[in-house]
Amino acid sequence: MGDGGGNMPATRERFGMTWRDTASSLRVPYPTLYRQYMAGGRLVVRETLAEEPSRRPAGPELLILGEMIIRSDGRNVELPGPSVRGLLGALLLSPGDIVGEARLLELAWGERGTRRALQCAVHRLRSWLRGLAGQPCRLEHSGSGYRLVVPAEAVDLARFKAGVRAGASGDPDRRLAVLSAALGEWRGPVLGGRPEWLADDPVVRAVEQSRVDTAATLADLALRLGRSADVVSLVAEVAAAAPYDEPLQARLVRLLSASGRHAEALRQVERVRERLDDDLGIGPSEEMRSAHAAALQEDSRFVPIPMQLPPDVPDFTGRHHEIEAICDPMLAGRGPLVFAVNGGPGLGKTALAVHVAHRMAALYPNGQLHADLRGADPYVVLGRFLNALGVNEQTLPCSLDERMALYRSRTAGRRVLVLLDDAADEAQVRPLVPGAAGCAVLVTSRTWLAGLAGARLLKLGEPDEDEAVRLLCSVSGRPGLAADPAAAGIVRLCDRVPLAVRIAGARLAMRPGLSAASLAGRLRDPDRRLDELAVHGLSMRATLDSAYRDLAVAHRETFRQLGTLPATGFPARSAGALLGISAESATAHLEALADAGLVDAIGDEPDGEVRYALADLVRIYALERARRAVCG
Repeated sequence: MGDGGGNMPATRERFGMTWRDTASSLRVPYPTLYRQYMAGGRLVVRETLAEEPSRRPAGPELLILGEMIIRSDGRNVELPGPSVRGLLGALLLSPGDIVGEARLLELAWGERGTRRALQCAVHRLRSWLRGLAGQPCRLEHSGSGYRLVVPAEAVDLARFKAGVRAGASGDPDRRLAVLSAALGEWRGPVLGGRPEWLADDPVVRAVEQSRVDTAATLADLALRLGRSADVVSLVAEVAAAAPYDEPLQARLVRLLSASGRHAEALRQVERVRERLDDDLGIGPSEEMRSAHAAALQEDSRFVPIPMQLPPDVPDFTGRHHEIEAICDPMLAGRGPLVFAVNGGPGLGKTALAVHVAHRMAALYPNGQLHADLRGADPYVVLGRFLNALGVNEQTLPCSLDERMALYRSRTAGRRVLVLLDDAADEAQVRPLVPGAAGCAVLVTSRTWLAGLAGARLLKLGEPDEDEAVRLLCSVSGRPGLAADPAAAGIVRLCDRVPLAVRIAGARLAMRPGLSAASLAGRLRDPDRRLDELAVHGLSMRATLDSAYRDLAVAHRETFRQLGTLPATGFPARSAGALLGISAESATAHLEALADAGLVDAIGDEPDGEVRYALADLVRIYALERARRAVCG
């Protein structure tokens, strides 16, 4: 799909065009033009035309929803005089219908009209219409009246009415687009509010009221879809033209609030209150008071902003590339953003996600939500999130779909960061992803969440040796340890796994008399290594236990047997021979273990087969499990 509009701000500034002029020139609805400019300044005309309820004319346009404008071939056409303008405006209020002479006199001249004036205006209008050579417009006399014959799509009022009809039913998102386009036809009061007696005419009042009713319908639809920000400017424009229509004013307040513009919502309430009191001597209606109460509840000054992030890791070290891969898109502000951090046991997925979340928290002033998804039901997690976002426990929806819809509505127009730790699969994550462009989600998982639509996948591996040594020095409180060769030996015996390195550093910190060389000596014994890598609630064995329990029973058996294969690596056929299964079946088992972070694919054999290996800590654990299984 090509770019049909070019750079809109430059076009406007160069030719001195208003937004309305630009929209009319490009033949797209004004709100669509403005939304696309705010989204980046480029206009895709084919997409925009698809939103319109009726086809744009190839010939002239006759516009009366605002100051009367007649346009042909993209240029405004001058009318011959005020009498012709008045007559044409009166006929365009009912295009294609017969309008009696008395009615035309009333609309175009008020109490000053004469039949002679009408006949002169009719003659001049016919001549003017003939001047639009080849255009399908003519004025017909019928009985005691006249009829203006023009293509329906040429008149903005006809397009507006067609849009209202088309938007009365059907797909909600399509209705939102169609009604937005219909309201985009308006540029001001009918015929610019002139002549003055037209304002009280029943036909004109009905058209103006239809605009208000359509704006109310659009507001209700946007609130229901969680797309308040898409229509708030359009509804605000109609509300400004109907300052005493409290139902519409109340809807505008709700839209502003739902879009995160709480201060503006409260200011709007005060403006309406003052206007009603000063001009009419009455107080606000129940509907306005209800919208006011909702705005107060939504306002961050009255509702606590959730700040649920776990404490940051004070001695977090390294991972500069991974941090940049997450933070740069967040700083760019394009969303919604979903990052899925995957990696094996002990590699620091949670630490990285928490660290980044704290680093970026200022970008998400409407709150940070956190959930440990291990064994969690998304339905329950949504309930907790909604409570934190100001939804009372008693009003929580009963179904998962309804909770998801309310969650999207509550986060619409806001900037919220969601941290989801230890996800089992994509199905557990999807209901917890907000739909709003300003939000971001950080997910950690041992599995590769490739089925999570739109997610940026980040696979976490072991840090390099220098980075692991820096972590050891930081945790141990021994900055000079980096020069000790034993430090590099410790991190190698820990497979450079951050959790294992952290535990080793904690052991050195707890025992000032324990040298790095002594700790390295203890870790060299494979039968003692996992015992040594446990301190004060941190345990490498416990972390591996958790990953092992998540495996299918058949994969557990495979994992236990793999500990006997060479530490340097092995192909699938070797694993198959050990297990008594085909190489193809062995490959399926190995890939499942690789997805769980317990087996690594380290390269290819000369014949093209994938070569697999277990890290030393994992191989030691697999042998432990095998011995336990034998002992019963």
